[in-house]
Amino acid sequence: MLFQLRVMVKKRVLFMNARKPFPVEVHSGSNYFWCSCGKSNEQPFCDGSHKGTDYTPVKFTAEKSEVANFCGCRETENSPFCDGSHQKRPPMLETDKTYSVLVQPDNLAINVAEEESILIASLRNNISHLSACGGTGKCSTCRVEVTEGLENCHPRNAIEQKLADKLSFPSNIRLGCQTKLKGDVTFRRLLLDKSDVQLNNQVTEQRLESIGTLRNLTILFCDIKGFTPFSESLSAYDVIFILNRYFSIMREVILNHGGEINNYIGDAIMAIFGLKESRQQSLRAVSASLEMLKAMDEFKSYLKTAYGSDFDIRVGLHYGEVISGSVGQGEDKKMTVIGDAVNVASRIEAVNKEAGTRFLVSEKVYEQVKDNVVVKNYLRLKLRGTTNLITLHEISDMESDALQLNITQGEKKIEDKTWFRTLPVAELKEGEKKKFKVQEKEILLINQGEIFAIENLCPHLDLPLDIGQITQQDTILCPYHNSEFCFKSGAVKKWVGKQADVHSEECKPLNIIQVHKDADYIWVTYD
Repeated sequence: MLFQLRVMVKKRVLFMNARKPFPVEVHSGSNYFWCSCGKSNEQPFCDGSHKGTDYTPVKFTAEKSEVANFCGCRETENSPFCDGSHQKRPPMLETDKTYSVLVQPDNLAINVAEEESILIASLRNNISHLSACGGTGKCSTCRVEVTEGLENCHPRNAIEQKLADKLSFPSNIRLGCQTKLKGDVTFRRLLLDKSDVQLNNQVTEQRLESIGTLRNLTILFCDIKGFTPFSESLSAYDVIFILNRYFSIMREVILNHGGEINNYIGDAIMAIFGLKESRQQSLRAVSASLEMLKAMDEFKSYLKTAYGSDFDIRVGLHYGEVISGSVGQGEDKKMTVIGDAVNVASRIEAVNKEAGTRFLVSEKVYEQVKDNVVVKNYLRLKLRGTTNLITLHEISDMESDALQLNITQGEKKIEDKTWFRTLPVAELKEGEKKKFKVQEKEILLINQGEIFAIENLCPHLDLPLDIGQITQQDTILCPYHNSEFCFKSGAVKKWVGKQADVHSEECKPLNIIQVHKDADYIWVTYD
């Protein structure tokens, strides 16, 4: 008999076997989102893993309460339900092996299936197991120390090996989310609660911000050309005055285009586009750059008149994957982005000096804006510190009607309530959840046919909920201690893995945030 792993989430039953249908108890009026890509870790339901593919989840609204057989092989012609297509496929080898595992410091013996990771097995057995990145191998919070039976662990896969090399893990330190077994083992979870995580520099101010979030953003670098000779003839007061006036001009342009100033580095500016709104981010960055150059030309006239000389600016743009998160402590903490894309943007800006240009963009930016811009020239070269030839484009202008900025005000009053703008409605697809920071508070937006919002903190230990699982019973699971809450009412369904009535005096509800949609945006209020 083929191995079938049942994972109970309330009354939902999941089978970790894609060769047979998934019998699921559905409830009348409830919405279900069937995974069509086959990548979800919450089979047969979508967990957002289809992002970046051409697949979208299939929505099913139950007309009555019954057991429905959802397709597991993805070959059905009657999605999302099984039509027997799996029977046409060759049979799999039996994989009904399980291994005995002793979990420390809990001193609990559990069975782990051959195809199960240590992390999944822990959570299935209601053992709290941290996993800040959601089990994707991008952080180390789920790591364990294998004290016995290391030879019974499968070798590290590429994902685990990359992180192990980076953090210099010894052979017995493994990632729980990636490690599968071929025999009996004993392991110890190394991060048990919020205090442990803080000691490991994984949490700041009740959030896993320092771990960061991977995202694709457009990075702008702007540097001054000829500032040193310009400043040498001025007093220190005048230099600071001119710099502040220059920064003020450039800042206004960047903000008006939906960008954010990330840093001032001497007389250079680093700005980010796409952090809060991803729509047309590269086009907005190009438009901002061209307007900055125009504003600089106007500013040069003032400088020439007032001081008899002037300076110029050079701009570079690049689009790519970065890690965004908070660094520093207390009042020194600030949002920043880190990654190779930042370095590339800086080097592109520096090329202007050698090429005699003012504004260069990478191929990745150009591909997003090419239908709306005028290209003056292009360059083929190697960036400093790299070996591969790349193409840079010199942009001189753009179509006047190409950009629909639609940068609305960030807040508004409605019936004595202050509402704050968050994401565009189009950016929160059905079945998705995304976090957003409003007035130093992090909220979690959830689209389950209707949009809901909660404060992104589990009331148990104030750890973030954004990587927690959404169930078909309109609840969200804390990924750290298996508490469960209704995201509509805030009601506690489970507290630290047990029924709420067991800890009735300790239970605290979720903080529910009011939501409404207007002008293509999602708005929230705390009032």
